[in-house]
Amino acid sequence: MSALRLSQVERDHLALLQRPASDVLELCKSAFDYLVNGPNLERYDLLAKKCAGDVSSVIVQRAVEALISLLIHVTTKTGETVDIRQTFPDLSDDVIEVLEQFVNSKHSFVEGSIKSANIRAYRLVNLDWRLEVRTASRCLLQQSNVVITMKLYLHTEPKSENRELLETDVSKRTEKELSAMQEDERRHRKDLLVQTDVSSLVHIIKSLEDALAESKTRRIKNIVDAIH
Repeated sequence: MSALRLSQVERDHLALLQRPASDVLELCKSAFDYLVNGPNLERYDLLAKKCAGDVSSVIVQRAVEALISLLIHVTTKTGETVDIRQTFPDLSDDVIEVLEQFVNSKHSFVEGSIKSANIRAYRLVNLDWRLEVRTASRCLLQQSNVVITMKLYLHTEPKSENRELLETDVSKRTEKELSAMQEDERRHRKDLLVQTDVSSLVHIIKSLEDALAESKTRRIKNIVDAIH
């Protein structure tokens, strides 16, 4: 068993563990809730008010995020067991017991989440779209329905953005090679036809932009760095 190497930033954020075991237990529960449901700012504000001294909700959230990082570090540590007591020699026995229960009880959950994250998902490699407008019909005198139809080309293998590099000269391939290529395409490729209206498309675009912005936050980067 050995102590876990944490960065100084992580240790600074975990300074809030120098509190009674009951407070640390609430932080651990908030950390697991973060993993399942995302951040809960109202909960962090309540925990900050519960703590004595100049503790803000931001400090509480950073401590929660550092606990998630700690949990991932312990889960991904291979070849040796992490000694929580050696990692935090200044903490009380009650707090150490809470931390040990936290990392041990959530180990399987985090390990399963990491394995699921490593499953190759479909990637968008190309997109065709068209705009369809119905200006009138026999049922209504005035009608203007705008529909966007998109065909998504998905693939589990990463593809170059340069479309020319994806072209294959079939005349130089044997029948066996072509058969293998076609089988590979059937196994890894998926084409999806999607039709939506303008308002739904705007909502989809906003959701994707929000997800892209979220992926650039320090929280997501810390979790990704801890996994890899």
